[in-house]
Amino acid sequence: MLLTIFSTFASETWGVGAILGTGLLMGVVLALALSSQRWLLWYLFGGMAYWLAVEAIHSLLSYWSVLSEWHNYVVAMGISWLPLIGWVLYRALRYEDVSRTVHQQRERQAARYIEHTPVYDDDYQPRFQ
Repeated sequence: MLLTIFSTFASETWGVGAILGTGLLMGVVLALALSSQRWLLWYLFGGMAYWLAVEAIHSLLSYWSVLSEWHNYVVAMGISWLPLIGWVLYRALRYEDVSRTVHQQRERQAARYIEHTPVYDDDYQPRFQ
C-alpha cells in the first residue's frame, strides 16, 4: 500500500483515480485518528510493520538462497510465524492440562489444605480441653 502511494508521488501526472484514492485513504486515516476507534490504527500500523518484516526476510532469502520467489515468500512467512508459535507454546505449557510440573505443583498446594479443618497460628492455645 505504501509503495503504491509513494510510486504515485514520483510520477509526473496524477490521474483522477490516484487523487481520489489517496484522498480517500487520507480521509479514512484522519477519521480514525479523530474518532474513539483510534485503536484500529494500531492494527493498521502493526500490519504494515509485519509485512515490512516479511519483505525484509524475503529479500534476505532471495539474496542467500536459490529458491524461487514463491518459495522464498512461503519460507519468509514461516519464519515470521516462529515467534507466534513460540509464544503459543509458552502460554500452553503454563496450564495444568499440558504441563506436568504445574499440575504437580497445584497438587502439592492442595494437599496442604484439609477441608473443614480450622487454621490456627503456631502459638494458639485452646481455652477448653
